[in-house]
Amino acid sequence: MKICIIGAGAMGGLYGGRLIMAGQEVSFVDSRQDVVDNINQNGLHVTGIDGEHRIPGRASIDAADFEPVDIAFIQTDTNNTGNAALHAQKVLSADNGWAITFQNGIGNVETLQDVLGPARVVGGISYHSAASQAPGHSNHTNAGRTFIGELNGATTGRIRQLDELLTGAGFNVTIAKDIESVIWSKFVLNCAVNPISAITGLRTGEIGTSESARVFQQGILDEVLEVVRARGISLGDMDPRATVEGFTGRLFNRPSMLQHMDAGLATEIDSLNGAVVREGQALGVDTPFNEALTLLVKARNAHVIQALHGPAIDYEALEASARNNP
Repeated sequence: MKICIIGAGAMGGLYGGRLIMAGQEVSFVDSRQDVVDNINQNGLHVTGIDGEHRIPGRASIDAADFEPVDIAFIQTDTNNTGNAALHAQKVLSADNGWAITFQNGIGNVETLQDVLGPARVVGGISYHSAASQAPGHSNHTNAGRTFIGELNGATTGRIRQLDELLTGAGFNVTIAKDIESVIWSKFVLNCAVNPISAITGLRTGEIGTSESARVFQQGILDEVLEVVRARGISLGDMDPRATVEGFTGRLFNRPSMLQHMDAGLATEIDSLNGAVVREGQALGVDTPFNEALTLLVKARNAHVIQALHGPAIDYEALEASARNNP
């Protein structure tokens, strides 16, 4: 089985690394040259609960550099789904190649279908946690379940094959009859946790120990669940509030949005709480908590990106300009 991991960050490195160690033929595509260079020169570095491994790998910034593959794993952040779809189009076998997304948020499946066609896209969700501590390095911090499923609910040969593939690589896999409900259940969790961590700096479990953060979280969750009801989505999680409380009460990981914020990378806010706002507007549901949080995350994110990657801000010059141009 030939596999291409598109997005060789924390989660792409975890899934790709385990698959290689299980004997699968895996290539990596990433837009960051330093990630590609480290994988090619030093191997994929995987650490954490699986132990430490240096795994020989092949990587490129262009999927056209690789021979056709059977499956493309879309592991980029949601800001890069469109580009990932174009890479998948280049590398997938024209006969029967297909893609699966394990991304957070909503809208990724639709973007991939627009490029690849509805029949060539499968849904997935991962409850593993990992952090990228350096280019080409994935630190596995929490093991969870992996859900996969055809978007029409059928149990096909390719889904059974993927189940065997991932199970053989050490993943706890569940084939979902309604993968859309699983994707939306993870969406609810992400909306209630990730952006609060990103804007406050609190780890997941620390939200549960802060009364102020918990009250704010409930306001976010109220609106998200109202949008879900108005949208007619049946969640696979029968008690999403309990799930959110469980995560914020026992796990002390750094969610991906907090990692992106601290690294000065664009967050996935538009595919999470920003999507709640858009869906709410279309459905006539007010979402003031989610709208405020989306705006705050965007403002903070822009400032951190500027501070870390842009020229130093000359505040004295800004004040002088303001005085001269009242």
